[in-house]
Amino acid sequence: MIYDLIKNGILKKTFLLRAGLLVMILMPLVFHAQPVSEKGPRLILSAGIAGAIDRDTEGNRLLDRSFRYAERKADEALRHAIEVPVPADPGGGYTHEKHKKNYADMYNAALVFAITGKPAHAEFVKKMLLRYAEVYPGLPLHPARKENHPAGKLFWQGLNEAVWLFYTIQAYDLVKTEIGRKDRETIENELFRKMAHFISVESYETFNKIHNHGTWAVAAVGMTGYVLGDRDMTERAIKGSDKDGKTGFLKQLDELFSPDGYYSEGPYYQRYAILPFMVFAEAIEENQPALEIFEYRDRLLHKAVVTLLQLTNSNNEFYPINDAIKDKTYFSEELVFATNIAYERYEDQSLLPVIRQTGRVSLSNAGYATALAAAGSKGTSYERSSRLISDGPSGKQGGIALLRMPDASGTLLDALFKFASQGMGHGHFDRLGLLLYDGPQEVLGDYGAARFLNVEAKDGGRYLKENKTYAKQSIAHNTLIADETSHYGGKVKQGSGSAPELLFCDLGEDIHMVSAREGRAYKDIELSRTVAMLATPEAPEHPFVIDIFRARSDTPHQYDLNFQYSGQLMDTSFEYTRDSVLAPLGTANGYQHLFKTAYGKPGAGRAVFTWLRDKRFYSITTLTDSSTELFFTQAGAGDPDFNLRPEKGYLVRQRDKRDHVFVSIIEPHGNFDPQLETVQHPGSGVEMLEVTYRDDKYLAVTFRFRNQQAHTLVICRDKVTGTPEHRVTIGSKTIRWKGAYTITQ
Repeated sequence: MIYDLIKNGILKKTFLLRAGLLVMILMPLVFHAQPVSEKGPRLILSAGIAGAIDRDTEGNRLLDRSFRYAERKADEALRHAIEVPVPADPGGGYTHEKHKKNYADMYNAALVFAITGKPAHAEFVKKMLLRYAEVYPGLPLHPARKENHPAGKLFWQGLNEAVWLFYTIQAYDLVKTEIGRKDRETIENELFRKMAHFISVESYETFNKIHNHGTWAVAAVGMTGYVLGDRDMTERAIKGSDKDGKTGFLKQLDELFSPDGYYSEGPYYQRYAILPFMVFAEAIEENQPALEIFEYRDRLLHKAVVTLLQLTNSNNEFYPINDAIKDKTYFSEELVFATNIAYERYEDQSLLPVIRQTGRVSLSNAGYATALAAAGSKGTSYERSSRLISDGPSGKQGGIALLRMPDASGTLLDALFKFASQGMGHGHFDRLGLLLYDGPQEVLGDYGAARFLNVEAKDGGRYLKENKTYAKQSIAHNTLIADETSHYGGKVKQGSGSAPELLFCDLGEDIHMVSAREGRAYKDIELSRTVAMLATPEAPEHPFVIDIFRARSDTPHQYDLNFQYSGQLMDTSFEYTRDSVLAPLGTANGYQHLFKTAYGKPGAGRAVFTWLRDKRFYSITTLTDSSTELFFTQAGAGDPDFNLRPEKGYLVRQRDKRDHVFVSIIEPHGNFDPQLETVQHPGSGVEMLEVTYRDDKYLAVTFRFRNQQAHTLVICRDKVTGTPEHRVTIGSKTIRWKGAYTITQ
């Protein structure tokens, strides 16, 4: 109630915040609701909340830090002459970065004006907008545009044009009332309407595309429609150019997210797209509340924010699946807005630790509400949990499984099992891929994208050619590759036609297990993978992973199981030969970019590979036969421009196999203390690993750790429906169970 009164500019008295408590001083009077002026801001910061922020910054650390940052940036911009350069450079170049800085400067200056009323900041925005209104109508397509890629005018790609409008229309919304009618007409007709026309009409295909570029386009044009009072513009943004609902914002919510809030392109692009989704939704709610956008698809936007936060490791970094730049965290600008709006609309207390950790809020209605709530809360630790996340609009295109268990110190062993759909053009060919983290440390990683974002020297900051020739290829991931050929032949269209099938999932307290099958990545090969995270009863605080990967075909193939590891090789149970002259591992499909650094033949039994990563030891113990070959690799071959990071791999190869099962145990163990110069448990604890039963229906794996009892894991090799009883006999012991698996001593 109080928040709504402030937002609508009705409540004007001071808010004092002391010791995390909100004390309100009110004069005895009767409040009467009054309509908000049609001339006032229409988007995400109302005049009432702007005034409240001005009054309450001193008593609220989050508000104060956030406002001071915007003020500092705005004041710095006001000290320099306005420059609107003729577009010339690609990403990272001077004109590209200058136009980006200009919209940021206008946005910050408009915020400062809205909050403080300082006229110089509104004047700065007006003058810059008038300069753009002079220049924009005569601009051709950008000279650095890329062939077969939607171009902009200010920027090399149309996406950046939409981002520019997204921020700039918000700035204009806040200063519009301070600009004279003649200048407003010039700005609106020569700049905003022409830019909105370019984005929505001249770039029709992108505007109606179900893709993050389309999301930015409809959000920018839709908010422009609200500010200019153009209903047609807003309707086209929400329902698509033909206003039939087959494209547009609502269709994007339908098609790009699963019912669990997973975004088809993966968490990196979900992070990028969540900003226009949430901000435009906020603008819709403010202007068309009857649409109930925050209730749409069973509160989908709330699920999208929560799922995105869950798709981070303990270092708060988004998992680098698909086209992703590593090291991006939830402290990014997009998540500041998204978490604030999600808290305001859904009152989700679990978001407050993230907001407190971030240390700032958006200067918006949502940011103000969030800052007040965070001031009275405690804790900065976000709780991550094991979960199954569906993919696809109906949740039937595979998904992502997050398996998490704490060790004795509370550090999470954190696995991501990816059996999701292709992810459109930003997707990688990594069906049934696995990532593993030990707390914040990457143990088995994904290469991510081959790109140096906005670094002009690296192809203008665009995706590099190695992104297609290596980073997207199956060999750059922790998965199985047949015949040195990527899944679906590395073709997006073919990969988009199907998704893996979930066989079973159990995220119990003592064991997490997920199994999935991929039947079309190769013409005549069926792939299936079961990933289990568990700890033995004898050592419940030392979790590990059992990885069972099967390839089955009627004809012989070469199967390569790849592990991309981070760290330094310490020891192996097999002899290997270092290559004195480095040569590529293969000739195509990413293999041409891998140096073969060492080779070994372990013989029948178990092969153990141990490495050290940041004071912790890790081992992979894999079952082998007489034909098994082992390779150590390093990225960087066929890379004359040094575009690839020299990341390392460990590859297990089986030649001329029809039906083969790779069985591995992946375990963290021991530690190295450089200060005390001590080493504890540097070797693998696995003493036994065997396949003790195998037929078309069941597979049994028996394992034993040092000084512990043997355990047998039995899994069903196909999908289980209902609760039938299963039975296998191993030696003299008969094992009976119901469900998809059992584990016995």
